[in-house]
Amino acid sequence: MMTGTGPLHHRESFMKIRTQHMTLGAALMQIAEHERFTAINPLRIRGDKVTNAFLINDNTCIFLKYGSEPKSTGEYQFTFTTEQLGFIEDAEEHYRHVFVCLVCVEEQEICGLQAAELHRMITARQDSSEEDEDSYQVLITATEGGRLRSYTNRAGKRGTPALEPIVIPRSRFPGFLFE
Repeated sequence: MMTGTGPLHHRESFMKIRTQHMTLGAALMQIAEHERFTAINPLRIRGDKVTNAFLINDNTCIFLKYGSEPKSTGEYQFTFTTEQLGFIEDAEEHYRHVFVCLVCVEEQEICGLQAAELHRMITARQDSSEEDEDSYQVLITATEGGRLRSYTNRAGKRGTPALEPIVIPRSRFPGFLFE
């Protein structure tokens, strides 16, 4: 019989499962099952733990986001704030490999981007705008049986990509993290 008195029974040690735990956990599980995986730790930048970011092995950072379902346009939308982009840039200064992994829940796919690919999309968006924005949307489309496509729209031009979409093979994740 459990008495409810040990460290496992302290109220603060229990944590409810949130949707992000399940959706982002799917990506982490695939990473952990890769043959070159050895360790995972929370990512810390300047001593602060970064939400939904992890250090894989000893030199690979991943930033995770998820989209539950596509918008009416058929696009999964992922918002990056300037603060989040700053964390990605800071990670690039300290670690050899930095990636952004976007979980498309309904599609059951993970779109893996190199940080440089994300920067290229954001820069194209910025070049199409006359002023800085507080956040940027990265869009992913997943046509049935086709590759994933990732892009940003031109400022004020919904449906008009700021640059040619980046075509991502569905098989890219998680292997590209370990190349």
